[in-house]
Order: sequence, then structure tokens, then C-alpha cells
Amino acid sequence: MLFIIACVLMKPLHSSGAGTPDSTERWKVEAAWKTFLQAVAAHDMKKIKLVSVEKIRCPACVDNTEEEDKDIETFRMTEPDWYKKLYEEKVFIPVNTFCKQDYPIIFSEQFIKKLQNSTPAYRVDDLGNETLYEVLIPTAKPGELATGHEGVLHIFQFIQTNNGYKFWGLDTIP
Repeated sequence: MLFIIACVLMKPLHSSGAGTPDSTERWKVEAAWKTFLQAVAAHDMKKIKLVSVEKIRCPACVDNTEEEDKDIETFRMTEPDWYKKLYEEKVFIPVNTFCKQDYPIIFSEQFIKKLQNSTPAYRVDDLGNETLYEVLIPTAKPGELATGHEGVLHIFQFIQTNNGYKFWGLDTIP
């Protein structure tokens, strides 16, 4: 499992550089973030689905249960192009699956409180064919999880659609 986690963390999105969103973009992304967070805090799956794209990019979601971990290990052993397929296909989780299977694992009450009590930073990243708007939330301080641990940063990703900014993905560093 540690191998898969390391692979997931090593594979960055291909971008041409991150920057700061302009004031209009930031205001819109901040509003989208607040709407998403309110839906999460209320456990409102209907609203989460409404403010999300059809498939959520979530590298941590592919192996966050023992069964999924075994499936990924088998996939890695039997699929010659497993690494490419993992990041081009498997990390994109249908929003219904995300809400049913991954949301309960990720969004504990303690985690939701951390999100609500944090001051996010905002970043924009050009992926070439898509502009990604990121909300960065420190969720564990250095040393909080273990002595010498560097801490954790959760990154909530949004894209602009014809229907406003939508939740697109969730990532972490590390």
C-alpha cells in the first residue's frame, strides 16, 4: 500500500505554473469553495453533486479501503500500462461513487471542523487545456501527526464551467 501511496503522491498534474487568481476569479472561487464546504458540512449529497463535475479527480480515493488496495495491487501486477491508466482513468471517480464511498471516509466531523476553521490560500494553475483553481488548506501542522512529520496540505480543485465554478478534484501534499 505504501508503494501505491508514494506513486500517487509522486504524479503531479502537468501544469505550466501556478499563480495567484485575479480578484474576480478569487471572489468566484472563494464563493464556490464556501458553497462546497457548506454542502460538505451539512452532508448534503445532492448539493455536493450539484456543485461538482461528473468525475472527481481523487488520487487518494483509488485505494482508501482494503478491498480497493488489493484491487490496485492486482491492477499494478496485471496491467502493463498500469501507471498511465491509474492517472488517466482510475483517479477520476464518478461523483455518485465519490459521495457514496469516498465522502464518508474523507470527510469526518473532525476534518470538516478543520476545514471550517482554516484560512485557505488560493492558487490558479494552467493545465494547458484547463485552468485549475485551487483552494489550499493546511490540515495538519508539522509535527502534529508524528515527530518530524512535515504536515499535510489538502488541495480542493475547481474548474470554471458554463454553470459556474465546480469542484473538480481533491489532492494532498504529501
